[in-house]
Amino acid sequence: MPHKRDEKEPPAESTTKRLYKSEDESILDLRSSDDLKSTDDLRSKKLDRYQAKRLAQEILRDGTVSYTAHCESELKNDSMDTVDAANVLRCGKIEREPELHKSGSWRYHVETQRMLVVIEIHSRTRLRVVTAWRKKKP
Repeated sequence: MPHKRDEKEPPAESTTKRLYKSEDESILDLRSSDDLKSTDDLRSKKLDRYQAKRLAQEILRDGTVSYTAHCESELKNDSMDTVDAANVLRCGKIEREPELHKSGSWRYHVETQRMLVVIEIHSRTRLRVVTAWRKKKP
């Protein structure tokens, strides 16, 4: 007598696809190199906070991180430097939803208990730190 577990069931839709399915937003599968090329412009594409964090860490490790003049000034004002900003990118969290800037790019707030950086993800290999500040004075 065949066991119920031996019966073939149709393959279930992956959890990832179910989580990111939406009629009004494009779906980006960051695991697939076919879906997202390194030259694709991501400024106008909204990533969820988990995708953005994972991609920011990949870019920090293997890509190019640039800093605006405003960011460098703000880092200096708060006795921080680009190493501090990189550490926030590496260890911080994106707690809130991204904000659409008037330039048309999505901005993500990456934060630790003491510091916050605001980034724009330009491509799979490039991001820009727009501004940063210390949340608590030591």
